[in-house]
Amino acid sequence: MDDFDSAMRVSKETRRLNDIFVENQLHRDFSRAFTSILADLRLDIEIAAPKRRKCEGIVLFGNSGSGKSTVIDYVLDHHPHLQPKRVVRRGVERITKTDVCAIKASSPATLKSVGQNILAELGYKSDVDPLNLNNKEAHYIWNLVRQYLKKSGVLVLFIDEAQDFIINQNRIEITKVINTLKSLLQDKEWPVCVVLAGMPELNTLVQRDDQLVNRTTRISCTKLVAETHKADVMSIVSHYASMVDIGLHSDLRKVSFIRRLLHASSGDFGKTIQEIIRGLTAAIKNQTKEVTVADFAAGFQEKYKLVDAANPYIVPDYLNIVVPSSGANGNVNLDGES
Repeated sequence: MDDFDSAMRVSKETRRLNDIFVENQLHRDFSRAFTSILADLRLDIEIAAPKRRKCEGIVLFGNSGSGKSTVIDYVLDHHPHLQPKRVVRRGVERITKTDVCAIKASSPATLKSVGQNILAELGYKSDVDPLNLNNKEAHYIWNLVRQYLKKSGVLVLFIDEAQDFIINQNRIEITKVINTLKSLLQDKEWPVCVVLAGMPELNTLVQRDDQLVNRTTRISCTKLVAETHKADVMSIVSHYASMVDIGLHSDLRKVSFIRRLLHASSGDFGKTIQEIIRGLTAAIKNQTKEVTVADFAAGFQEKYKLVDAANPYIVPDYLNIVVPSSGANGNVNLDGES
């Protein structure tokens, strides 16, 4: 087998691991809250309520790598009562119809830039100059946003990395952002469910406004702890290994290994999944029949390029090691909050 064939084999197996979704508490909490809100929205539309109910929002907050975005994406992508984006014609006009509008508030994000991103996601194009919104004030852009949310039939607006939408503003701008979000929940003609995901400071910012607190369900991501979550983590390790037909060395069934694993991932759910995948990837590359602690050490070294003395799977006194900060990504859906 040449190098390319070997790389393809590893890539294929690793992709299988990345495609796994593991249900966890975060997924259950978010799915439950979201389904309740969506049912109220659908009911108002179904009965053509003359006065629509004010909508509620959801705020998920936690460390990078805790699994927030993955869980939200999974629920929104797989919910049986949400329709995907499609383009319909109304006369000569092409309209983007979608139940969900999802954007990322990439830093530096402003009220104006986020509004423009939403419009772009909903297919807004100027007939004259596609950049003409750059000369418009934020309130003008958000009036357009409300029009397009209704025109496109949007039920859910998901803003990822939402702390960047708020935290970089001055006090006056923060107030404007919060008022804008509230206005989407309370719109008399077309209220939408606003879902915000971000770092822990997002919750602090939301708590500045009592009305926004009252209109949102806030869900936090909790850390995984070996003594509490040993069985769950061990089950996940076993499940992932079984998906690529690899056995587990007996050392991986010990709580001492789970402690090292959770220290390496800072106890964040998404990071823990990525640590598991990296360990299994090392075993796949070596074509071994069972994954060992050495494979996890190799995966950690491959990721962070650190010496053995800084590898929590190798050194005896691993609790003194400060693990580099690195958000988890991929398609695993888990969360220490979960």
